[in-house]
Amino acid sequence: MDISTASLLFFYFLLGFCFQFTSVALRFWLMEEVQISPAQMGAIFGIVAIPWCLKPLYGFISDSTPIFGYRRRPYMIVSSFVSCVCWIILPFCPYDEFIITVVLTISSGALCFTDVMADSLLVEAARDETEEEMGTIQSWSWIVRFGGGFVASLMGAHAYANFGAINVFLLNSMIPITIAIICCFIHDEKTDIICSWRQTNKKLAKAIRKPMIYKPAIFIFIVCATPSYGTAMIYFYERELKFTPTEFGWLDVMGYLFSIIGTWIYKKWLRNVSFMKIFGIAILLSFVLENTLLLLVFHINRELGIPDFVFASIERIVITLVSQFILMPMVVLGARICPKGIEGTLYALLMSLSNMGGVFASEWGSLFTAMFGVTGSNFANFWKLMLVCHACDLIPMFSLPLLKGITPSSHSEREVEL
Repeated sequence: MDISTASLLFFYFLLGFCFQFTSVALRFWLMEEVQISPAQMGAIFGIVAIPWCLKPLYGFISDSTPIFGYRRRPYMIVSSFVSCVCWIILPFCPYDEFIITVVLTISSGALCFTDVMADSLLVEAARDETEEEMGTIQSWSWIVRFGGGFVASLMGAHAYANFGAINVFLLNSMIPITIAIICCFIHDEKTDIICSWRQTNKKLAKAIRKPMIYKPAIFIFIVCATPSYGTAMIYFYERELKFTPTEFGWLDVMGYLFSIIGTWIYKKWLRNVSFMKIFGIAILLSFVLENTLLLLVFHINRELGIPDFVFASIERIVITLVSQFILMPMVVLGARICPKGIEGTLYALLMSLSNMGGVFASEWGSLFTAMFGVTGSNFANFWKLMLVCHACDLIPMFSLPLLKGITPSSHSEREVEL
């Protein structure tokens, strides 16, 4: 492994760390100091995720407008510094929902821009893989990314308990600076070829008309767009079940641990399994197991002698594994079908659809949370909210035919030529 590849993988480790290190501190800061409701938190997180729906724009800019001949590295460095500034500002801005949302959204967008640039470089590296190696470098990128999140989960809750939210935010501002330094060691081939915005747009339009691209893209959007009650569950854990920051941290640790395990399982045994089989089984299994959380809401698990934390862990493990079995086939296929010259734009478009679905899921879930009257102190109708969201999770089963005939090896070099 050369220094450029090692630096790129270390970048993903730091990115995963930066996303997760403030998780516990940010949630408790919003709940206890800013004092927002579950519906408000869901809405905020949904807005903060919007920049991740604009990934194609970032890829389009870098593909069409190199800086000093480089299409990726300069953008990565500048975006990292923007994220750093936002984390420094956040602890000292007024406790106003709008201002906090703006600062978090700018930081999220800056890191997203950096991520898109790294993904573009990863796609270029993945193109050189043989059929036997297909998906290897991407699997490793996700493993080290989740590894960063795993380490951050171990440290984040401890840091919040000992230093407080403000100091955690300030500590996290140093990670983007480290990312900017690492970017200097990532190879970014200099190019004298400048593709106009019109040419890039023409190539992109031709690519997305291919059934092997738009069909899986529609499916993954549908999977990710089903409503989520995640923010209400955070309040339920903290207010009803009295989970401590340390217990929240351990839930995150298990989530990242099983993200690594799920990615490894896919890399080892599932790379050549049909998409329909993986997605169908994962969605159905998720539906069956997530309904066991109703036992937690009605406290039936206590009558059975099972601690609350065990049930919370089951939810985190199941959803994490299902997410990996949905995510990994998509990123592998996306990289293999990206035409040369618009790697950043097309790959970002494919991946941003899942993020856009996540925004819909968060906002839709926030609306349902408000409709059922679930607040930080009232969970009487929480079980109804859960049932509605669980029922919606079955919707993607009806869109499985979109994946018919599409397998991890159902493409050829000739098909992706534009």
